[in-house]
Amino acid sequence: MRLLQSFPVNKTHYKNYLLLLLICLLAYWPLTFGIFSVKNDAIHYFLPYRYNISEAIRNGEWPFWSPYIYLGYPVYGDMQSGAWNPVVWLFSLFGRYDLTLFHYENLLYIFLAGVGMYKLSGRFVNHSQAALLVGVSYMLSGFMLSGQLINWLASAAFIPFVILYYLRSLESARYANGIKTAIALYFLFTAGYPSFFILTCYLVFMLFMIRLFDNYRTGSSNKKWKALFGQHVIILLIFAGLSMPAIVSYIDLLPYYQRGTGAGYSDVVRNSFEWQHLLSFLFPSAISTNDIISTTDVTCRNLYVGLFVFPVLAAIPPKKGRTTSLLILMSVFAFLFSLGDSTPVRKICYRFFPLMDTFRHPSQMRLFVILPLLLLLAPGLKKVLNNELSLPELKKLRALTWLITAALLLVTVMAFTQSSIMEQFTSFRSTGIRVALKKVMESLSLHDVVTLNGLIQLFFLSLFLLWLKKTYRPPQLISLLWVTNMFVMAQLLFPVTFVSKTSPGVINGLIHQYPEGFPVAGLQYPVAENSLDAYDNFDKLALSYFYNKKIGISKTTNSPSFLEQQEHFLSNNFLYNYVGGLPVAYTAGRVVNIKDTARADLNNCNYAFADTLFTSPGDCDTNNRAVIKKLSANHFEIETHTNPGTFIVLTQNFHHHWQASVDGIRQKIYKTNTSFMGIPLTPGKHRVIFRFIPSNTLNVIWLPGATIVLLILFTAISLTRKPNVNR
Repeated sequence: MRLLQSFPVNKTHYKNYLLLLLICLLAYWPLTFGIFSVKNDAIHYFLPYRYNISEAIRNGEWPFWSPYIYLGYPVYGDMQSGAWNPVVWLFSLFGRYDLTLFHYENLLYIFLAGVGMYKLSGRFVNHSQAALLVGVSYMLSGFMLSGQLINWLASAAFIPFVILYYLRSLESARYANGIKTAIALYFLFTAGYPSFFILTCYLVFMLFMIRLFDNYRTGSSNKKWKALFGQHVIILLIFAGLSMPAIVSYIDLLPYYQRGTGAGYSDVVRNSFEWQHLLSFLFPSAISTNDIISTTDVTCRNLYVGLFVFPVLAAIPPKKGRTTSLLILMSVFAFLFSLGDSTPVRKICYRFFPLMDTFRHPSQMRLFVILPLLLLLAPGLKKVLNNELSLPELKKLRALTWLITAALLLVTVMAFTQSSIMEQFTSFRSTGIRVALKKVMESLSLHDVVTLNGLIQLFFLSLFLLWLKKTYRPPQLISLLWVTNMFVMAQLLFPVTFVSKTSPGVINGLIHQYPEGFPVAGLQYPVAENSLDAYDNFDKLALSYFYNKKIGISKTTNSPSFLEQQEHFLSNNFLYNYVGGLPVAYTAGRVVNIKDTARADLNNCNYAFADTLFTSPGDCDTNNRAVIKKLSANHFEIETHTNPGTFIVLTQNFHHHWQASVDGIRQKIYKTNTSFMGIPLTPGKHRVIFRFIPSNTLNVIWLPGATIVLLILFTAISLTRKPNVNR
């Protein structure tokens, strides 16, 4: 079989993959060994959404809806929730999605990022050790160490694979490359941040146009034109087959989504990279000091790619050519874009390019600065590792390294004269190492950090200069020096940007104490009563009703895809307090217009407030009742008993795919209380069922399965087929 035959050839690559895995696990040791927890958005958004998605999957349901997130949320349509991420689905098979699984998912993306960059750089330079160092630099770069946003890490993981396989598909008639491109795009689309998918598509389109121009200029044969378009048909069909349920679901959410029609310019330049953050090239810890005034989040300030990248790249630049020019252009464009309003690039893209008005955080373009820089580095790094430097190149490398060392020494000495770091470290004797170290880390100034980073970097530069002096320069030593520098600088950043002081065991203990599945106990109480403990562990777990299966309410929101109607509800204090005082399902004896709340006699009757006027159901009766008998991710079953006619309200956010039936007869759902649902009832006992049935998605949900079957058949045939020696 071809797979077995290829093993000896790829043995070096497999060894390097294991090295990348080992470096990843050790560099990100707090996640690997469960020492500290991730923090901020990772805890407040990504973990609870994945938890709710996983609960639906483990309950044997499609993860379309969550009844617990913000009084009902269509997670299937949220591009960042992970509802269509195959990694989340796979992890959910191993157990309840808790912080440990979330950490493993982070580590998986970081490792895949290293592998993807290793493979991509290997295409530019045929040297496994150089590719390994490039992979390590990418895996431990400032972008990856920013943490907290797992979909940014996933984007960084899959973009190199997209570029690699797309370049191969442009050069080869083998459809396998087109299939791999489509699969990589699918993972980027379902696991990554939407803007990275958009930006990658622009990059792919640019490469496609270049290939079209080349074919036209060289007068390519009809066979080559057919092969080119055949590859793209394969890419589009496979990507669409795998992604169609996600595409349809995302479109379904747009009418309800706050930024579904785009974002204002002031929003899209939020969290831009700032000139002062260029310090991170040499002093990566400087991004988080207390005396740096910046409007940019700390996760968006770091551009560190390694200490030795710039002397090597400057002394041994890659050969001139179109590829080099495109990589330089890509890096420069991305950097100017990342600066936001400081240059016209972001504004031009916002005004004239489709979909460029849909995302924020220009600083995320740092990834497209780092990626081409490392690819440009690879040829020079190969020369360094192979001891193939010419005498002028060696002299230039030594001179540049000495220049950087002298400048760094000067800056470090100047910073040291205004630093109080020595006084802070003397407190180790009086307070103990652990207490003093915590105090020091929390009170470091810019001068302190520059001093500390500068001393560490000077140490590595000194070793590099010693290595350059040798006649024979062992490549193992520079590799060790390179990896160690990335590893050490990562440890200075990791506690600040990636993890908190909380133990994962504490967070997992809280998650596991909550019931599994979808229990109905406690739903007879008012929503506000179910929310009394909402903030008890907010710093560790976000809002507790994301997990405890009570369905709660609060004005705290932290979702990039927050529902616009829910925002309107939260801004109406009267409705917020009124709905909070009633159970999730309740009967209303009166229905009045939302504008006529002053007419409501709240002491004697329950009310429903609607935008659409229709006949009020009848007289109030305090004996009317509505009890939730069954509940699941996409389903509510309610038993009602009413004497006069009444109106039943379900405090779950309205969506056009909700369906309601009373005793098996379909009923129209009315938007109620600004954001929720209600239906009229006749007197008597009734069985009321609300089902969330996204028919558009269900119509195409068979496509990924069919596509996967075809891919398995294609792979089986390819692996068992004898290679064509004439190809």
